[in-house]
Amino acid sequence: MTVDRFSLGGSTNSVAYRVPKWRVPDLILLVVVLLVNLPVYFLPPFERQFYVNDLTISHPYALHQRVDDTMLFFYSLVLPCGVICAVWSLLCDRRHRWYVLYVSLLGLFLSIFTTSLLTNFLKNWFGRLRPDFIDRCQPRPNLPINVLLHASEACTNDNKDVLLEGFRTTPSGHASESFAGLGYLYLWLCGQLLTEHAQVGLWRKFVAAIPLLGASLIALSRTQDYRHHFVDILIGSIIGYISAYVFYRKNFPPIANQVPFKPLLDDSDVTFDIAPNGSIYNGNNTNYRPVRAQPVDEEMGHIDTTNTTL
Repeated sequence: MTVDRFSLGGSTNSVAYRVPKWRVPDLILLVVVLLVNLPVYFLPPFERQFYVNDLTISHPYALHQRVDDTMLFFYSLVLPCGVICAVWSLLCDRRHRWYVLYVSLLGLFLSIFTTSLLTNFLKNWFGRLRPDFIDRCQPRPNLPINVLLHASEACTNDNKDVLLEGFRTTPSGHASESFAGLGYLYLWLCGQLLTEHAQVGLWRKFVAAIPLLGASLIALSRTQDYRHHFVDILIGSIIGYISAYVFYRKNFPPIANQVPFKPLLDDSDVTFDIAPNGSIYNGNNTNYRPVRAQPVDEEMGHIDTTNTTL
């Protein structure tokens, strides 16, 4: 028995297949990711052995972080949502505005929460020690040096949450989630602002890249607080940006596409054209009238202005 490749045995009469533009399976996936995320985070991490005289994990434990979890949630999710809604309200054509907002936010949420799930799983699986682990551990006095020890035999800290967090350093969640959210916003702004178009100013690319600068600063702040090693934020940043790219491209064409702001499954008649005379037509101007390029009289060296309109 051969299973249909498109439906994989499911009913082609369902909403998911009759109206694919609304990405119903992706919406269901988002709900599943949200439900699984929390229990995965609270799984006990692998407790790796350590040396009490290891200087790479002997930095002080910072009580106040430069970017705490609440601030990370705001910068990586709330802020991108706000910017998307603001730009959407200014630029989006009414013929497809609500669909653009739906797929834009769906991609953003999938990018962030899928990245968070993967990051939390890897953190617990690796069990690598944070730079401030010894301060979290509060080791017993007179322990032998250059001898591998377990936390159960070396640490005196009764706060198990703080101690176990010390085994969750790779990859950096702040780095991965900030690049998943702000990296997605960068790609989305590039598409909406036509940054790759030859006839627009370079300043648009600079504006679109501001979220990437913010994500980089958030990631680097984790080394300043001694919460992560540099390799942690590097791995986290790569995971986050790849996730942002994958989920952005699931719904939108490449940012260098002729119509980069229009979702892939958008069935509206919104388009974007360049008129032959160099003027821009974005589908909103009903008075647009294409103009034929003006031919040059090679003998006289001037422009022939006769019969130039269609």
